[in-house]
Amino acid sequence: MLTALKLVDRTVFHVTLTLAMLLLVAMASVSFYQVTTRFVFEQPSTWSEVTSRSLQIWMVYLGLVAAFRTGSLMSVDMLQRLAPRRLKIVVICAIAGLNLGVLAVMFWWGWDMATRVRFQTLAGVDNPFTGGGISIALVYTAIPVGAALSIVAVLARFAEDVTRASKGEPVSEAEAVAQLKRQEI
Repeated sequence: MLTALKLVDRTVFHVTLTLAMLLLVAMASVSFYQVTTRFVFEQPSTWSEVTSRSLQIWMVYLGLVAAFRTGSLMSVDMLQRLAPRRLKIVVICAIAGLNLGVLAVMFWWGWDMATRVRFQTLAGVDNPFTGGGISIALVYTAIPVGAALSIVAVLARFAEDVTRASKGEPVSEAEAVAQLKRQEI
């Protein structure tokens, strides 16, 4: 079970991080195009601002997966560092439970919002293949997709942290540094 979770987690992590980086490059390119057409040629494009914003939304929600997985989100880990082994596992369970709860709410309401706006189109952006508008639901879908993929990251991080804590190993980098400092004294 844990081996399958690790494989899925590793794949999701690398794919989402790569996509987020590619979206960052695309967003920067579209933004540069927007500034160039607006201020150099004085002929602003109608699609670049909306496209840049949409790319940024997708980038953030895909990047959220990497942030959850690596533990890069802002946290207060003093209780976790100072707690004895059993209490540390309880704290890890509480943190994972809260994260999963927030992600479940994001998934639920993100899905609801995406289905509500599916008939609305992005202003100033036309589908190059059909000539029609592009549904704004395409942008809102970033919320449930990012939340669902982040759930995988939270579960993998949770399994890893509980395994480390049950063995008495440091769970976070700050805990490892504190442990090394105690050994030097």
